[in-house]
Amino acid sequence: MASQTQFLEWHGQQWRVRVKVPAKLRSVIGRGKLIVPLHTANLKEANERKWAQVHRLKAIIATADRAVTAKDPIEAEALLHRLSASDEGTVYAIGLRAEQIEQAQGLAAATAFADLASGRVTPLDHHQADFVSHQAYRMKSEGDFTRALGWLSAWLRDSHAAVAIEAVGRKEAGRFIAESLTVGRSAKKATSYLGFLRQYWKWMVEKGHATENPWAGQSLPTSPRGRRDALRDGGKRPFTDAEVVTLLSGDADPLLADLMPLAALSGMRVEEICQLYVSDCTDGSFNVWAGKTDSARRTVPIHSALVALIERRTKGKAPGDYLFDELPPIPKSRETRSDPAVKRFTRYRRDVGVDERPNDKKKSNVDFHSFRRWFIRKVRDARLAGVQGFDEWTLTWVVGHIDSDRPESLDLSQHGYAGADAEKAKQALVEAVKLPQGALPTRQPNTKPRLRRKGNIFTAA
Repeated sequence: MASQTQFLEWHGQQWRVRVKVPAKLRSVIGRGKLIVPLHTANLKEANERKWAQVHRLKAIIATADRAVTAKDPIEAEALLHRLSASDEGTVYAIGLRAEQIEQAQGLAAATAFADLASGRVTPLDHHQADFVSHQAYRMKSEGDFTRALGWLSAWLRDSHAAVAIEAVGRKEAGRFIAESLTVGRSAKKATSYLGFLRQYWKWMVEKGHATENPWAGQSLPTSPRGRRDALRDGGKRPFTDAEVVTLLSGDADPLLADLMPLAALSGMRVEEICQLYVSDCTDGSFNVWAGKTDSARRTVPIHSALVALIERRTKGKAPGDYLFDELPPIPKSRETRSDPAVKRFTRYRRDVGVDERPNDKKKSNVDFHSFRRWFIRKVRDARLAGVQGFDEWTLTWVVGHIDSDRPESLDLSQHGYAGADAEKAKQALVEAVKLPQGALPTRQPNTKPRLRRKGNIFTAA
């Protein structure tokens, strides 16, 4: 818990706000700390007043940081002027420099410079850190949002407009979508990135940082109709039984040779598998503690065909060791442990000819997640074939799907009154899934080479 005196300092019989300036910015700002008196000796009142000043001072530091890191020298110069925009000498310098820019680059560039330097507009990423903190984005989502904001910044700069919140109206938003966001990206990706921008502006409107959301109601251009000779594209799909046989009976390395059947016979997501500890594989069940959604926290019965694999991988290990301990540590650049395994699987899948890219699409319709899709399809097929002992509710608990879309009365009766599904029903469901004949190789992997990283490539040691 934060201290009551966080950002506060007692001075001259009253409290004042003090925010430390990072060492790399002290020469830019001209001091080592920023101070604002609060004119009160009451600690409670000081805590109530301090946050507005803390945010203002941190905004100054953020502006200085952007001035130092800005790639555009004109933008960097404007941000430096912005730090002292109220000084009479700075106002004169801004006007003089704007005239020079107008002669060299035109009126639009000069206006953008003057507006940013004088504080009439707010830098596009001024509230980025606060928004990301408010949204509690995971690393991937934060990266996608930063990427979308970067594209918008570059587009504004190329359009000789201020890289500022106020420079983005509905007209500019529509042009950016047509001229940049949808160029070279699938409709699904473009929609995702558009959602980040829409949420950023929605949050700024709620907080009073913007007056309107120019992205609200904006839509993507309609995709052109497919050619008559275009191949049918059904999108992401499960593996076929033949593909499962090819993958599981091929010459996979020991890591994939264990990872693939475990995924096929548990329905777990690849990251859930790679996060399993030895202690999570006891008493005949996998204990999944964290995953994509709140429903991901669950137990999954260990399929009888996986018992030998689990015994081999847990033998001689401590409870806190990973089940797949050969995966490298997670670097700061990502937050998922499974990435090296997924990349390794993608290369193997392509090598054995399991791929589907109709109409030369960039991404295959089959990937590691297709094992999970295959598991769910096999459960459905078993149910339709009359296998007893479980129902559709059991499947939602085994695979960790959100089931709250069902009618509230049914949801209440199943969760509030019937309670969690019986473990024997889960076991019946898992055992109903059978690997196709010839799927597993006769050999048993005895060695587990560790993956070593060189740049963005992982190789077996």
